[in-house]
Amino acid sequence: MLYCCVKSGNADKAAALFDMIPKKDVVSWAIMVDGYAKIGKIDIARRYFDDMPARDVISCNAIMAGYVKNGHCLEALKVFHDMLRGSSLAPDSTTTLLALSAVAELGYIDEGIALHCYIEENGFLVAGKLGVALIDMYAKCGSVDSAMGVFNDIQEKNVDHWNAMIGGLAIHGFGDVAFELFMEMERLSLDIDDITFIAVLNACAHSGLVKEGMICFEIMRRAHRMEPKLQHYGCMVDILSRAGHVEEAIKFVDEMPIHPNDVVWRTLLSSCRNQENVHIGDPTDKQLVGLNSHNSSSYVLLSNIYAQFGKWDYVRRVRTIMKEKDLKKTVGSSRIELQGIVHEFSVGDKSHDQ
Repeated sequence: MLYCCVKSGNADKAAALFDMIPKKDVVSWAIMVDGYAKIGKIDIARRYFDDMPARDVISCNAIMAGYVKNGHCLEALKVFHDMLRGSSLAPDSTTTLLALSAVAELGYIDEGIALHCYIEENGFLVAGKLGVALIDMYAKCGSVDSAMGVFNDIQEKNVDHWNAMIGGLAIHGFGDVAFELFMEMERLSLDIDDITFIAVLNACAHSGLVKEGMICFEIMRRAHRMEPKLQHYGCMVDILSRAGHVEEAIKFVDEMPIHPNDVVWRTLLSSCRNQENVHIGDPTDKQLVGLNSHNSSSYVLLSNIYAQFGKWDYVRRVRTIMKEKDLKKTVGSSRIELQGIVHEFSVGDKSHDQ
């Protein structure tokens, strides 16, 4: 009953039931930690975790998963290191996956290398999800060669390994290598899914490979008879826009069988910054910011473009629209590593003495 309450999202009822249990075992404690972590109430989950008379790997994994999901990756790694320092709890494959996810989000390469060594020294099989996580971690930490090394060492690769490697190459601008990897999948007649096409199209966009992007899009439609999703159309708009083919991108959007969302329109708007000959209409046109968009970034981008082209009347209109919708510009943040510790700062933050 406790598990059912937590699974249905009724945390308050679960808490009441938990308090009624005379002798709480480790499973009931773990259920509470997992339940509150999954609904985003990570502080409450942590209180249950700290109050546990005895912890198990499942409860540690639950709190780590909650931290990673809610963007508290440093806290997730602290839990992992606490497990390593203790003698009673040994991390399992799920623990290492969560630790790798945290490292990938932080971009902390030294921690990632140490974690990879731990995985190999403790006999974890680098395949399946663990192989994907290692490829993803190295790519996000900027070590594409290490990611490729892990990829090449995996004997029985599945589509997720290929997707992770293509995606890793994409974020670092190695579109040509990503395209070659995709074509290798084709030659080997491997199973290819919609994520594969998102990854390779994204790679083509970041490297200005218009022709290759068109080839991949047609392979998807004709060879694999897969119906492109909005993300695939968005990638094609990005490919055309980044290459300066803005008019073609606009035409592509007009002919899309799927209604474009605000992400597609923001992609087009971004390309207009360096295309002064492109006509940008009245900001009250909902197409420019996406229907019913409540994302401030669309409006901020549009305002900046109008300002760049000296259309100050339109700038004022955009600001009026934002005020009416009670939209505020999202505060930017960044992370830096100082003496082995990762610090996060927001714009204007003076909390650190350096």
